Amino acid sequence: MELGSNSPVVVLEDCDLEPAVESCVSGAFWAVGQNCIGVQRIYIHQDVYDAFRDRFVGRTEQYNTGEQLAEDNDMGPMITEDEAKRVEEWTREAVAQGATLLTGGDRRGTLVPPTVLEDVPRGVKLDCEEIFGPVVCLYKVKDLKEAVERSNAVDYGLHGAIFTNDIKNAFYAIRKMDVGGIIVNDSTDYRVDLMPFGGVKNSGLGREGIRYALQEMTEPKVVCFNL
Repeated sequence: MELGSNSPVVVLEDCDLEPAVESCVSGAFWAVGQNCIGVQRIYIHQDVYDAFRDRFVGRTEQYNTGEQLAEDNDMGPMITEDEAKRVEEWTREAVAQGATLLTGGDRRGTLVPPTVLEDVPRGVKLDCEEIFGPVVCLYKVKDLKEAVERSNAVDYGLHGAIFTNDIKNAFYAIRKMDVGGIIVNDSTDYRVDLMPFGGVKNSGLGREGIRYALQEMTEPKVVCFNL
């Protein structure tokens, strides 16, 4: 039983920034954010925060939006106008509480452009609930420990991700992030059917995936012979 998420990505100072930016932009926006493992929160080491933010916003603003079937468009509309209005309301709430809107935010009907914010206060909906729309929050952190602690500070735990070239950092995240799956050097929006896909906390019970689905649909029978 999969119940959604609020997926965190950690970007460390030792990673390759360009592929990190490309992966996070795609992971956040290709499905209009209407994806349970889409990127929503990005925790960026303070030493590379400005560089990542500027590249991320720049790449986001290159996204073409509009009719979903048009080959030149990267992103289409949301599923209903009510959902688009909700995303807009959550964004406005965050800005009213002190967040800075870096790009996007101007809804037109069902079309919500790729939206990026920073300085998002803790506790607003964008920070701790599942937006299920094309909105990403950027956070500056001092180290990996803070990034993991803040990643875990929500009621969801489906996928987490970390960008690093240090295997020790990768395994720290693997041990400490409270999620069902860890993606190293790709965004949270990565899965294949053979993976045991699922989460912890409010992100669900059990696992999807071919082998695991078969197990869930199998009724074990115990047989005992006294010979």
